[in-house]
Amino acid sequence: MTIARIQVESRPARLIAARYDQLPFPMLGPVQEVSFDLGVTAFDEPVVLVGMVVKGYNDHQMLFEQRWPGRILQKRIGETDLTIAPDTGLAIRSLQFMLHGYELLTTVEVTIVGKAGEQTVQGMLQIPVVYHEVQTDLHFPLRGTWWAIQAADWSDQHKQEVFSQTYALDFVKLGADNQFFRNGGMQLEDHYSWNQPVYATAGGKVAYVCYDMPDLPPGGVPDPRMYRDDARRILGNAVALSHANGEFSYFAHLQQASLQVNEGDLIRRGALLGYVGNSGRSPGPHLHFQLMEGPNLYIDQGLPVKFSHFSAGGQFFEQPMTIPTRMIVTGPDAENI
Repeated sequence: MTIARIQVESRPARLIAARYDQLPFPMLGPVQEVSFDLGVTAFDEPVVLVGMVVKGYNDHQMLFEQRWPGRILQKRIGETDLTIAPDTGLAIRSLQFMLHGYELLTTVEVTIVGKAGEQTVQGMLQIPVVYHEVQTDLHFPLRGTWWAIQAADWSDQHKQEVFSQTYALDFVKLGADNQFFRNGGMQLEDHYSWNQPVYATAGGKVAYVCYDMPDLPPGGVPDPRMYRDDARRILGNAVALSHANGEFSYFAHLQQASLQVNEGDLIRRGALLGYVGNSGRSPGPHLHFQLMEGPNLYIDQGLPVKFSHFSAGGQFFEQPMTIPTRMIVTGPDAENI
């Protein structure tokens, strides 16, 4: 009798969790989150997924448990048939779990339950969880007033890519009318973010530069040939700065040929890097920022981000703070850089 088997894998294999305990406004208590993709592979016999159990632990103490029956998995995956043929797999993408941050996760345990005929088949995976404390004092890289349209919470579309962009942020500039574009926004020049200067968050060495991608009209779809088989070009013209401590600032969707730095340059905090554009896969002019363990998208893992030297809610913050989605922030003037 053939015994069916399933194997469960996660991407990333090690989860870097975020703990939100310093925000520019009062909060009920610290919150932590993890995000990851799962892959389930069947062997020897077809397997039909019937459920998933996710548990989070602090050492041996369970902090949370969620049970997803097959009908929930169907909705998550967007497929009515959860059958996995032998030697093939099925992906469960962009899983995100948020809970209190009083005790920190050390392990996430995933159990996948399936059926192979009358057999019940299980596969289990324990995923280690680590926390990263930001080492670099990252000054807010923009001047004027900006809206964080995405900033690492449950509504953030960056979590469609859970390896490098888990904690990425997108900023658009607000005009005096509290809008981020005028005249319908059909032209690049209609967007207040367009052609705005972008400054280095901290000193470091320029580790990566892309400068030659064209700026697309708002809503334009990039030609895949622009990527030239380099996945990093999906974020358009970009600069990555090494801060010499395992942290890399990554600035993306910059304006074509606007970059003021070259790979290998040593620069100071506040140095002009380039100007906001609309290159790569971008719906409209904005600054995309993420902190990473290296300069390579999809290869180096993303890190939680805190900024200092910005104003929000009538206060100026010199200490690093988490900027949540939909917060309006104002960058420092020259005296506070």
